[in-house]
Amino acid sequence: MKKLVKLFSVLFFCGVLALGISSCSNDDGHSLGDFYLSWATTNDEGRTFMLDDKDSTTLFVSATSTNYQPKNKRVVINFTILSDQYNGYDHLIKLNGYVADVLTKNVIYLDPNDQAQQDSIGNDPIEIKGIWEGGGYLNIKFAYLTANQNPHLVNLISTKPDKSVTDDVVELEFRHNREGDPQNYMTEGLVSFDLAPYRKEGRDTVAFKIKVKLSDTETKIYDIEYKYGKP
Repeated sequence: MKKLVKLFSVLFFCGVLALGISSCSNDDGHSLGDFYLSWATTNDEGRTFMLDDKDSTTLFVSATSTNYQPKNKRVVINFTILSDQYNGYDHLIKLNGYVADVLTKNVIYLDPNDQAQQDSIGNDPIEIKGIWEGGGYLNIKFAYLTANQNPHLVNLISTKPDKSVTDDVVELEFRHNREGDPQNYMTEGLVSFDLAPYRKEGRDTVAFKIKVKLSDTETKIYDIEYKYGKP
C-alpha cells in the first residue's frame, strides 16, 4: 500500500493551539490539524489530483473551502488527509482553500537563424530559485525584476527541430523576455514544462542540461536527471 511519506514540498503544522482550536485524529490516524503543501497535476475525471511524489500518489477531494475544480493543469495545493484508500485513490482529502495554478508549457524549437523569433523569445536575465523534475515535468521557481507594467514571457527552448527528443543528453535553454518592463522590484513565478515527448522506448532515464542566463555576465548549466522508468 502506498504511503504519503514524502511530498516534494514541506509538511508543516499550523498553529492550531495558538488559535485556541484543538487538533484531532481520524480513524486512519491522520490529524485534522496537519497540512500538506505539494505540487500536483489535476485531471478531468472529477475532483482528483496526482502528486509529484515517488509513487504518484492520487487524491480525491471530499471537502473543500475553495471552488476550484480540476482541469488538466499543474497546481500547488494545500490539503489535509481525511482517510486512506478511497475508491482506488490513495487518499481522501480536504482542500484548505489554497490552489495555485502553475503556468504549464511545452518545449519549443527556436531557429537560431530566425531573428524575429529570437527577439520574441528574448534573452533577459532571470534568477532561479529552484529547478527539478517532478510528476513528469521540469519545474522551475524563478524570480525577476519588474514594475508590473508589461507581462514577462518564459520558455524552454531547443535549437534542434526535433527538440532533442532522441538525445540521451538533452540540451535546452530557459529563456526570459521582460518585454521592456522597468526593473523596480523583485517578484517570483512558477512554471512547469511537459517532459512527455522525452519518454522513449528502450530507455528509462534521460539527462537534461538546462542553460540559464542569470545575469549579463553569468550563465549557469543545471543538470537534471529524469528517471521515468525507475522506482
